[in-house]
Amino acid sequence: MRAFAFTCIAAMAGISAFYAAPVMAHAGHGDEFVQTGSVGQVKANPKRDQMLGIVSEKPKVEANGQLSVPNVAIVKANGQPYVFVFSGTTYDPVVIKPGTVSVDRTVVLDGVTSDEQIVLSGALSIFAESQKNKR
Repeated sequence: MRAFAFTCIAAMAGISAFYAAPVMAHAGHGDEFVQTGSVGQVKANPKRDQMLGIVSEKPKVEANGQLSVPNVAIVKANGQPYVFVFSGTTYDPVVIKPGTVSVDRTVVLDGVTSDEQIVLSGALSIFAESQKNKR
C-alpha cells in the first residue's frame, strides 16, 4: 500500500510541475467552505468512505503544544501541502504550513486547529475524488 501511495504522490508531483498553481482559500468548513483552487470539497458518503478506509480524528497535540498529523494525511497538489478536514458532511481541503517532519508525523504550524477532524487515512482517495468533481 505504501508503495502505491508513493507512486501516486510521485506521479502527482511530476504532473503538477507543468502548470501554475492556483490559489486555495480556507474560509470555513462544511457549508461555509469557499472553493477557489483545483482541490475540491468532497461530499461524505459513509458507504464509499468505509470501502476506501477513510478514517478521521483530531490532530495529536504534542508535549510542546504543537499539532501533528501522520505524514500520510498530507497530500501535495500544485506544490501546496493539504490535509482534508471532515466537517461531518464534507471533506474540505485545507492548505497547511508544515513544520518538523519525523519518520511518521509532521508538525502543522498553521491551517488547522486541535478541535478539527483531520483525514488520517484515505487522504489520497479523497484527493482523487476531489479531482473527479472538478467543474
